[in-house]
Amino acid sequence: MLDRMLNPTPTIYKWDNFLIGFLPALILPIFAFGFFYVLQMKGMSWEAYVASVKIPSIAAKILSFGCILNLAFFFLVINRNYYNAARGVIGATILWSLPIIYVKFIL
Repeated sequence: MLDRMLNPTPTIYKWDNFLIGFLPALILPIFAFGFFYVLQMKGMSWEAYVASVKIPSIAAKILSFGCILNLAFFFLVINRNYYNAARGVIGATILWSLPIIYVKFIL
């Protein structure tokens, strides 16, 4: 029954599953945390970088960058016609957008 709720559309593709899109989309923003360090904070030590993430403006940028990586993953699954996996990516992106909204508007 739970499988019908998560995958309401019948599919012929093996990898077209809600969890196949949801789990990587939850993990990609975590990788973005390290990737952002490599791209932007080259002269800063890792400890100073982690301490600077407590600043709301920097935290919002890093979380937003993670959602951009989810956008790239979304276009990958849509291009392959994995619509149920795309639903999972959208769900995970919505979950990641809640902390972004909290950091940008409440803190």
